[in-house]
Amino acid sequence: MMLMDVHEDLIARLAPDSLLRALAPEQLRSLLASASRCDLKVGEAIITQGDEGGDFAVVVLSGGLKISMVSAGGREIILNYAGPGELVGEIAMLDSGPRTATVSAAVPTSVLLLPSATFLAAATANPASAAGVMRELAKRIRQLNLVIESDRTFSMAPRLARALLRLIDPERSDGRLRYDPSQSDIGAFAGLARENVSRLISDWAEQGVVERKGRALLVRDRDYLEALAASGDEA
Repeated sequence: MMLMDVHEDLIARLAPDSLLRALAPEQLRSLLASASRCDLKVGEAIITQGDEGGDFAVVVLSGGLKISMVSAGGREIILNYAGPGELVGEIAMLDSGPRTATVSAAVPTSVLLLPSATFLAAATANPASAAGVMRELAKRIRQLNLVIESDRTFSMAPRLARALLRLIDPERSDGRLRYDPSQSDIGAFAGLARENVSRLISDWAEQGVVERKGRALLVRDRDYLEALAASGDEA
């Protein structure tokens, strides 16, 4: 596939809330033309928490990235996963501060590295692009507030239900979780100890809510998890 075709395919697959969608088409194509490609092995980091000089952001071409951080107590916290068309690493790119999280490949992954100077030029090229970027940043703050609310007020089962629902692969119809995360990873994503994740998943497997298939975990009763996630109470 020619480079221009790769860019056009990427534009078509951009996530609805991507900051890149806020850019005018000509600015977006100019930005992608300045990007460089990088291929990552499983577990390989493209961004490391604490690194200075965030001079690029990362957009996923194929595969998937894990965004995580280590707490002051040394515990890994998985903030999110990013699939094709999604953008990560934009915070440090925008404010030139230290990297707030580590970004590593959850599976073999290809990415584009977007230079911060080119992105900022594109974002400020016209009022519509600048306003669009601000709107998307505001949406992310709202989403972060919802995650914090879940962590502080929801009990274990609803928190795990929310995490599993967020992890369902949107490209599949069988309820399989993206990137087949381990129970430790699911716990780090939900803010729960692995032992609690194991117990709840075992209970839900007996009830037919989820199903184990080797390393994979499939959600079989999405309605149950959605009701539990919305309630905030144990079920």
